[in-house]
Amino acid sequence: MKASDLFVHQLLEEGVEYIFGLPGEENLDFLDSIRKAKIKLFITRHEQAAAFMAATYGRLTGKAGVCFSTLGPGATNMVTGVAHAQLIGAPLIAITGQKALVNNWQAKFQAVDIVSLMKPITKQSVSIIDPNNIPTIVRESFKIAEDERPGAVHVELPEDVASSKANAPTQKRGFIRRPSPDHRAIGAAAELINKATHPLIILSSGANRKRITKHLQDFINKTQIYVVHTQMGKGVIGDDCPYSLFATGIHKRDYVNCGIDLADLIITIGYNPLSGKISTKSLF
Repeated sequence: MKASDLFVHQLLEEGVEYIFGLPGEENLDFLDSIRKAKIKLFITRHEQAAAFMAATYGRLTGKAGVCFSTLGPGATNMVTGVAHAQLIGAPLIAITGQKALVNNWQAKFQAVDIVSLMKPITKQSVSIIDPNNIPTIVRESFKIAEDERPGAVHVELPEDVASSKANAPTQKRGFIRRPSPDHRAIGAAAELINKATHPLIILSSGANRKRITKHLQDFINKTQIYVVHTQMGKGVIGDDCPYSLFATGIHKRDYVNCGIDLADLIITIGYNPLSGKISTKSLF
């Protein structure tokens, strides 16, 4: 079996239905393998759009969205969309082409170390050197992308690896349940909430998960606790919610901070006060 066919067969094992991207010389074998598979291909005008589309698919479904590009400038064009997926916690697999590992007749033409470039903005960035490792690498990539906290994974498929022969079997996708919360921790949290006079919820990007909105809306309606969104937490609860105080964080001391100042308990959902350069002092 051709290695690119094995790659696409493993994508099918992962349940991939759609792929977004832009063709190039270095991913023609991959494109030909997709053509023969039951995967719908969306050709975009720019690689950045492909990454944004895959990130949106991942955020809305919880399944990793898949995008692809050729090497060099095609791969660098995807960087913004890949970083977006990583920032919002959207599972995404970015596949890029690369020059041949052996007998590269074009030397350094458009050769960029995309694996190193992607490492700071992904959960993992890896290049496939042995075609028989394709099932293992692809299976691991989807697992990492979809595990908490979801994010982006980059896989590089060099041109000569894609066109080579492989004899490895595909790997079955396992069934993994979400971890159960600690019951004693839930009890302690409930005690704090019941004792609070002016509790307040802060929602951030980590709350953008499947099934959270419905359960959270029920919790808010029952407790009548007001909600503040960070900029990255928009969309978890709609602005038409009667207990929404909208977003904070654009200005250091906006009106929402009045509610934060009065709160005697802050319930953070999907919010990390230590992320980036934002301190709790600048937010509160």
